[in-house]
Amino acid sequence: MPKPTFFNLPQEKRTKIIEEAVNEFRDNNYDAASINKIVERSGISKGSFYQYFNDKEDVYLYIMSLIAEKKIEYLTPSMMNFSQLGFYEALREMYRSAIQFALANPDYLEIGNRMMRDNSGMIQKLRSVFGSKGDDMFVTLLRKGQESGEIRQDLDLQMAAKMLISMQMSIVEYYFEKHRDKGYSMEIINELEKFFDVLKNGIS
Repeated sequence: MPKPTFFNLPQEKRTKIIEEAVNEFRDNNYDAASINKIVERSGISKGSFYQYFNDKEDVYLYIMSLIAEKKIEYLTPSMMNFSQLGFYEALREMYRSAIQFALANPDYLEIGNRMMRDNSGMIQKLRSVFGSKGDDMFVTLLRKGQESGEIRQDLDLQMAAKMLISMQMSIVEYYFEKHRDKGYSMEIINELEKFFDVLKNGIS
């Protein structure tokens, strides 16, 4: 995450640095992304960059955290209606809204596409850094499922939340294996429907 010196900058300068970092990670895989290009287009020196961030990974993770925050803001109106939906319908709506968020933000979408195709290991890094935020969201959803009688009362919600997140990522990875050149699209819903079927009905 950024150093305190970054947050002491004027808002306009901070915005410019982040915009150029987003552009660089949009246009290049993580390994190919260049700090030199970010600082050149931002109008700052390389020395200044290292006063604001530790390294390329630091600025990348910060960008991903900003995207995650905006995604949660986008999902919030849908989540407000979850009490009127069953567990599986609420889960489906959450995934659908997440895909719509990606499609509505093409720069973020391309960063996500590159991440899913990348071999830098950043997916695992992102899981370790941001996993707990996802856990909380799924625990809340599972608890609502218990209240509606769709989810077992004796279920370990923390464990189930981690399983759901891992399975969700596996489905997206499976989609990219099948449609590597196509990238993220609403067609992921088709794969998720198969996931919902297994989740609800098991494999027996």
